[in-house]
Amino acid sequence: MRCQRCGKEVSPLRQLTDRLFCSERCKKKGPRASASILRDMEFEEDPFWKGANSQTPKQQSKTSNATLAGLVVGLMVAMVAARYYFPESPSGPNPLASNLPSAQPSLVKENGSQADAPVPQWISWLQNRLPGEKPLRVHSNFEGQLKDWAGAAAGWSVQGGTAHPGRLRLWKPTLNTRNYTMEFSGSVQKKALSWAFRAQDARNYYATKIVIVRPGEVSGSNIVRYGVLDSNQFGRTELPIPVALKANHPYLIQVQVTGAQFATLIDGNVVDRWTDRRIASGGVGFFSDEGEASAIDWADFRERKGWLTSLISANLFIPPGASF
Repeated sequence: MRCQRCGKEVSPLRQLTDRLFCSERCKKKGPRASASILRDMEFEEDPFWKGANSQTPKQQSKTSNATLAGLVVGLMVAMVAARYYFPESPSGPNPLASNLPSAQPSLVKENGSQADAPVPQWISWLQNRLPGEKPLRVHSNFEGQLKDWAGAAAGWSVQGGTAHPGRLRLWKPTLNTRNYTMEFSGSVQKKALSWAFRAQDARNYYATKIVIVRPGEVSGSNIVRYGVLDSNQFGRTELPIPVALKANHPYLIQVQVTGAQFATLIDGNVVDRWTDRRIASGGVGFFSDEGEASAIDWADFRERKGWLTSLISANLFIPPGASF
């Protein structure tokens, strides 16, 4: 038997009267506060126990760090290799995206705000080698006579840098994207202002309309949204907008597309949110149905980063504000 205070063996003579403490001094002080200390003392002279526990924590830490470093390096090598051996998209580029020249990003937006700053050279080097993770940034002020817009030109016109949509036309650089934010300045000239997103072509897309019924009145306008698959419309919904809208007045409209979730904002106010999973990717465009007329002053498109970029940023300590 060992003393519960100091851990020494209790003498056979002492065990006749007290099996817990080796002396009266230890008995007065009482047992140790921690049972683990007594257990350690019991095995401190055992070479097997000592050898099995003395260096284990440090060895596990080194092994874990080496494994993590190996996984990060392997992931980076795999992503760089994928850049050269696999296409950007599993289904290939959208056929419409190869018919017209690509638009170039603008340094200053039409509304005077500053565009994204140039990225550092080392980030650009990574962007050119990582597969499909460089976000698209494009801006249109419609001064190029719609050269970057695919689709039928029927009903379209451009006057003084302002586009007046007709039949559905899609913004060619955006057609191979999935998650993004589109922002534009638009006004209702007659009845409705309409746009499309996740548009693959003129037969498959989501659409939203701002319809003004009673100009200037609260709830005097509605938001209409629906989807089109193989030219068949589905899920049409019409809801009142709790904001007073005027005809021929430009509004800042933002469309947020993330996964199966879509949101519409007018002058920074959220007026609609909804979800649907039937169309997974596609770009943006504008249109006007029969009896409608609208004006678009400028449009800005910003693709959102995917989970792969977030993982890379976390491992490489890329600044959160960097355009990657």
